[in-house]
Amino acid sequence: MSISETGRLVLGRQFQQPDRRSCGAAVAVIAEAMRNDRYARRLLAGGDEEFGAEVIGMHRRITGLIDVSGHVQAPWPRAVGTPPWALARQLGRGTRQHHVVPARLRPGVAWAAMNTGLARGLVVPAYVGDRWAPRHVVLALEQGEDAVRVYEPSSGRVAQVTREEWIEGRLRLASWQQPWLVLSVRRSARHNQA
Repeated sequence: MSISETGRLVLGRQFQQPDRRSCGAAVAVIAEAMRNDRYARRLLAGGDEEFGAEVIGMHRRITGLIDVSGHVQAPWPRAVGTPPWALARQLGRGTRQHHVVPARLRPGVAWAAMNTGLARGLVVPAYVGDRWAPRHVVLALEQGEDAVRVYEPSSGRVAQVTREEWIEGRLRLASWQQPWLVLSVRRSARHNQA
């Protein structure tokens, strides 16, 4: 993805998730700022207070009964974070089909899906955790040479993750080391027929 100058300023502010369970919502807010300069400027002007309010509001919407497209979705207790399907709907806004690519048992497949999305100019959410469960959401922003740069919402920093760290489960994203899944954009049936 080619990040705009305004997007880089947002990342430079190191906006942090406002509580322990809003990492997915923080990722959704940053994803929106990466594709919408007007929204990004609003976050920059409002600072930490505006970012925190946006994240809390986003978390309420993502885990609510109605998704961003106005469709009913399974409710989800906010206390346990952000479900992947709801984050996928939020990021897709009804125009893209996201699908979950498991990484725990096949990290190379998920790494490839993440890099495919980045190569197409998209940001890609990834769920990471310990060996037992996914616990945290980060946002892949850019490809590097055998690495990706990710927004890590608990610190607000952009970190580099190498392919080797991903494959071997040696991530250093907050306290989480294992990749669990990525949300990849599915090609449309019309695109697949071409």
